[in-house]
Amino acid sequence: MSCKMLLYILIVSVSTPAIAQCRMAAAGAACSTPPVHKIIAPPPRPAPVEIGAIIPRGKYSMVMDAQWYGLPPAQDGWIYYRIKDDVYRVDYRTMEVLERATDEAGQNWP
Repeated sequence: MSCKMLLYILIVSVSTPAIAQCRMAAAGAACSTPPVHKIIAPPPRPAPVEIGAIIPRGKYSMVMDAQWYGLPPAQDGWIYYRIKDDVYRVDYRTMEVLERATDEAGQNWP
């Protein structure tokens, strides 16, 4: 095998990955990689009320058909209330906010 042939094989084998990456580039154009975009989740929005807060009667709407929204039935003295765009479990007697239940609601929760 001649020196020219060895040199040609060496050049082709070294430059093949670069050629493969820029196969679609026009003659004389520089090869570049597309930017990688990260999907950034929006920051969690603050809760309209804190867990343990006492809400005033009549200020918020009671969720009457919890099962329609995919929520388990109310029991043990608590009920669901809609506070802004979230649903909360609230003790019916004391009106104390027990926990946020929005994540348990189905897709048809507004």
